[in-house]
Amino acid sequence: MPLQQEAIIEISDMEHLDRLIEQNKDTVLILDFFATWCGPCKEIAPVYKELAEKYRNIKFLKIDINEAEDVCTKYDVKLMPTFVFLKNAEQIDILEGGYPDVLREMVAKHAN
Repeated sequence: MPLQQEAIIEISDMEHLDRLIEQNKDTVLILDFFATWCGPCKEIAPVYKELAEKYRNIKFLKIDINEAEDVCTKYDVKLMPTFVFLKNAEQIDILEGGYPDVLREMVAKHAN
């Protein structure tokens, strides 16, 4: 039986993210910037996981702002949660804040 790929990939630093971007050129990547102490991040986490399991054509990533500061700096993250959508290394969308319905709409839009 083949190993199931994790629905959400945890990013440790910019080098790790750059590698994933390079390997997934025509794929939409969603970067979820979160903090372990952030209430809204915890609330939206099950929704993000549900979307990651539903939309397998998108790569769902998680970035702990306290662990990967270089990635936060690059994407100018100011609040949590922030969801940055990338395709071909370019930012194509952003959602700042924990809005489950808006996140669902944005993911569905970019899945097509």
